Amino acid sequence: MSIDNGIKRSFEIADDGMQGIVGYFHYVKACQNIAEQSEIIKKLPSNQNRILNEFERAIKITYEWERKYDPTELCQTMQKVFLSHHARIALISLISIFEGALKNFINRLLKIKKIRNHKHDGYKKRLRWVFDIVKESKYGPNSMINRIPSLCLNVDHARRVRNLWMHNNGLFNEKYGTDGISINGLQPITVSEYKTFLDDKSKLICFILNPEAFKDFSFSHIELLHQLHDIIQKFFFGQTESYNYEIEHKKIEWNRLLGEI
Repeated sequence: MSIDNGIKRSFEIADDGMQGIVGYFHYVKACQNIAEQSEIIKKLPSNQNRILNEFERAIKITYEWERKYDPTELCQTMQKVFLSHHARIALISLISIFEGALKNFINRLLKIKKIRNHKHDGYKKRLRWVFDIVKESKYGPNSMINRIPSLCLNVDHARRVRNLWMHNNGLFNEKYGTDGISINGLQPITVSEYKTFLDDKSKLICFILNPEAFKDFSFSHIELLHQLHDIIQKFFFGQTESYNYEIEHKKIEWNRLLGEI
């Protein structure tokens, strides 16, 4: 048996997409480091319909509505929160691409009757399916194989972090700590701020993501995607050779990853 091109195509799209986000993350972070606030203010949106002074501009938020804002205040606030906000937006995008790949893998395997439709609805259920499969993987050196449980824990942690942002304005809640998936007897990841929240649930404590944590999350998603693709091709299709662009010394083609036309 040989490699399944449908699975391979979904893998390549997701792999390129997530690496594109990593490139975008570093590029925007570098731009922000050297950008002059006065030049940023000049480029920020201004009202199209009437003349306002420099400190009373407006941003269109729908086709009909606009809201006044202070561009200096926007810059000052962004300066304070940029790293965590930038990391948050990048991680949400990364998870969406990873989740899309899982849907595509499962749909392909269902279509060709390699698996049965046993309730793959919902990201958490799909992750359980992934974690159960990749635990049998022998892809890569021992360091990669031994890291698989940590990858799974980290990817599941990212899911729960995303849920905080999407459903609770980034604030800790009890579900963050109770909704995790255990891996090989290892307990789900929680951060120390969660214990602070449990000690006094009246406090509003927000999950703050820093760039180093984003890099850790991105490494985990990309590496787990490679583990999953390899084990699917080998287990379901009998493929014997593994895919490894590091061994092949393949350079990143940014024009392709970032969708240059």
